[in-house]
Amino acid sequence: MRVIKRLLVGVLLMSVAVLASAEERKIVYDLKLGNADRVVGYLFDDIKYNAAHYAERGIDFSVAVVISGQAYKFFVEDIENSPYKNDPELRAIQARFRPILEELVEDYGVEFNMCVVGMERQGLSTDLLYSFVEAEKSQPIYLIDYQAEGYAYLPLH
Repeated sequence: MRVIKRLLVGVLLMSVAVLASAEERKIVYDLKLGNADRVVGYLFDDIKYNAAHYAERGIDFSVAVVISGQAYKFFVEDIENSPYKNDPELRAIQARFRPILEELVEDYGVEFNMCVVGMERQGLSTDLLYSFVEAEKSQPIYLIDYQAEGYAYLPLH
């Protein structure tokens, strides 16, 4: 009986150790900002800082971004055929943002999701977006789904 108890305690301790080492932090950013500098500071830099923080502690970090409001323009690849074609600053912003966005997707696994309801209102179609931007649901549905999966909510308005 003692041997069985010791085995059970050993299995329990190993299970706790495995669960502790499999820690994960998840965040969903609700991005509505239209100011490029604020997007860099509040989103891009924040993701990298948080990823480094958790990596140092051996904790997995997952990030999703739900795009709506004034932020649509930052995720349009084909500016020339978009409603933003007359925005004089957007081409320079795109040149600055594109490598950062690609880095966030490739190196940090960030998921970008755009609200389809707002896209329709803005006159955007999915063929105008970067290929890594998903656009299948409304903003509330994306946010509800991510929070149901345990993502912490952070508004960027």
